[in-house]
Amino acid sequence: MENSLFYLGVETSGRCGSIAIYHAQQKIAQTELQQQGRKHAQTLVSEVKKLLFQLKLTPYQITGVGVSGGPGSFTGLRIGTTFAKTFGYVTGCPVLGIDTFEAIALNCPPEVSETYVISNAQRGDLFVGKYVKIAENQWQKSDEIRIWAITEFCRSLETGSTINGPGIELIEPAALPKCRLLDPEFRQPDAAKVSIITANLLKKHQTADYHSLTEIWDLTPYYLRKSSAEEKWDARQQLNTD
Repeated sequence: MENSLFYLGVETSGRCGSIAIYHAQQKIAQTELQQQGRKHAQTLVSEVKKLLFQLKLTPYQITGVGVSGGPGSFTGLRIGTTFAKTFGYVTGCPVLGIDTFEAIALNCPPEVSETYVISNAQRGDLFVGKYVKIAENQWQKSDEIRIWAITEFCRSLETGSTINGPGIELIEPAALPKCRLLDPEFRQPDAAKVSIITANLLKKHQTADYHSLTEIWDLTPYYLRKSSAEEKWDARQQLNTD
């Protein structure tokens, strides 16, 4: 693979992680991470090294790296973000945080042009975002991601709404008889979609502008809410000060 641009995508927001490399001929090489959840850190570096070797690439041939930024697993997001920032620091390539829900929206079947994306926010809640297709392989957020109670979200939906994302598992289909719930094969984010979004973003700019795009120094996962442990700690600290 010579004379081409290569984009590395990293997805560790959920239990099943993946990495992918996308290049200008619109071909994608993707590898599922062998370990799950909190163990992504044990295999991420070695799997990226293995994929680069298979494609006969060096890390310095990567044009840019995109990492799934959330919402998602606290631990998984930290692992992916740390890896991406380290990779960018060593190679000098730009690092972009990619909206995990946008990557899920990109999974939608061709006939879908608008969708809600939902995932488990724990404690009976959902993370909810709304996305619209603006071009082939391009979606954008039309409403900010928010935290909704599951019952409240279900009541808010209009007839004919399309729902995607891993949070569908938390909803009884009977609660949404007039909505389209996409099948499990469309619901999970993957590194291939992260790499495509990364390529789309970087292709809009000249190489000289990459320094203004990279988030290598200030990239942080998109959490929306504190973890249960952090909330318990804050409550304990509040009690100690009262």
